[in-house]
Amino acid sequence: MIVVIGAVFARGTGLDAVPGGLAAGIALAAAAESRVELVARIGDDPAGDAVLLALAAAGVGHVATLRDPARATLIAPAEADTIDIDPDVAAEADISGTALPPAGAPTLDSGDVDLALRYLTDFRAIVVVHPTEAVVNEVIAAADYAGTHLVIVADPHAPALLDLPDAALVVGASDDAAGFGDLLGRYVAAVDRGEAPATAFAILSAVANSGRP
Repeated sequence: MIVVIGAVFARGTGLDAVPGGLAAGIALAAAAESRVELVARIGDDPAGDAVLLALAAAGVGHVATLRDPARATLIAPAEADTIDIDPDVAAEADISGTALPPAGAPTLDSGDVDLALRYLTDFRAIVVVHPTEAVVNEVIAAADYAGTHLVIVADPHAPALLDLPDAALVVGASDDAAGFGDLLGRYVAAVDRGEAPATAFAILSAVANSGRP
């Protein structure tokens, strides 16, 4: 099983809304080949309902996705792949290697992640997208305990994360990195199938460089 942790929003509205954000893209790509559970926090509203229905239809599990009645699910235009970040929120927050959604958005904290990973115990790979330092610490502890492969996606314009395990794969990508979610999803699916991380990375790098789907 693969666990993907990160922010998710709705792209579009109504019945046509689909999951948006890099975490959702990675989960959807990996689910084509592996069992995937998404750890996120979204609003307890119609937009959140649409996101969960779309994830379920694509085979992405969401038993550890939290519904937040106090904060609305973020909605982006159907053609958008990302949402604007409030610079004041980013400047004031305790962040390291992270991209935060706008103020008021449902966001995960370290307690949410700790609870989710205690519940989702049978995983071979964990992907955490634009985490806070506290969330990174929880994920590192869980990956170390379970002996699982850890992938951390950090905003390339943010400060580097410190004290990461040597075996972790750390990549820099923004939410709107074209095609990146698909490639990384396929990479962790290969690891989940039993490929060594180095082998899986070499194969996916060759695919990316050749331009083949």
